[in-house]
Amino acid sequence: MKQTLITTLILAALCGGAWAQPKVNGSAPTREKRGYNQRVAIDTAHVRVLYALNAKDIKDESTYLDLGKLEVGKQVWKYSSEFVYSSDLKVTEWVREKGYKGNVPKTAFIRGEKSDKWSELVYSDYTIRGKQLEEQACFPLWAERENSSYTEPWPLMQWTLANEQLSILGHRCQKATCRFRGRDFVAWFAADVPIKGGPWKFGGLPGLILKVSDVQNIYVWEAVAIEHGTYPIMQYPDKLYPKSTRKSVWQRQKKYNEDYRNAIGWTSLEGRPMPPKVRFEPLEKE
Repeated sequence: MKQTLITTLILAALCGGAWAQPKVNGSAPTREKRGYNQRVAIDTAHVRVLYALNAKDIKDESTYLDLGKLEVGKQVWKYSSEFVYSSDLKVTEWVREKGYKGNVPKTAFIRGEKSDKWSELVYSDYTIRGKQLEEQACFPLWAERENSSYTEPWPLMQWTLANEQLSILGHRCQKATCRFRGRDFVAWFAADVPIKGGPWKFGGLPGLILKVSDVQNIYVWEAVAIEHGTYPIMQYPDKLYPKSTRKSVWQRQKKYNEDYRNAIGWTSLEGRPMPPKVRFEPLEKE
């Protein structure tokens, strides 16, 4: 099994550049399977907000680490990756057209900058029902057995409002700050948009969060569009994401980001030393 894995890894590196430098942090390549064709509709959104994650140029989508979307339904809100969704859709169409039976390198279909590395912020879906958030965590290639989910109360941030203001997408936004799981954050929310949410797990302010970052600007989300229409909110089946705990999921995400090859049991050829762990800055530090 290990010899097969070694051969596969070598082929992946030669064919797809799987070991290129990480986009921001972490060392793991992207995943292959999520359960796209098994999704079910859980609500309908009439508003969705698109967020650029770590954009080098907010006007150029090709410089984004991700394009996230917050879908706001009557009973359910969901934050997930528009890049990953569009990739899964294109892969599904490609497989159907070609009649292909093997694994498809999803990175060939993902938009954005240097899309050859897995990030838990891109490949997890966050669903909010009332005062509870569920993360469906999708792990990287050859670690898909780790796919799991957990729930926790929402929102958990305790915000402090400030008097500073900023204009984003034509909305006058007010500043708010908080400390959450080891990091200090600055958010800008639009009180004239009565949606008390934002990207990732952020929420609890008296208006829609249009921009938020940690104070070191390692992670930065900024809204690039507020859209109105009819959007089905889809969810992966529970059976593909067994129940776990936030601590367990967080520890495993950290492990795969820091030392992917050791984490999957990779064996080096001819006794060559294993590559060192990479320096990883998790969004949640605790």
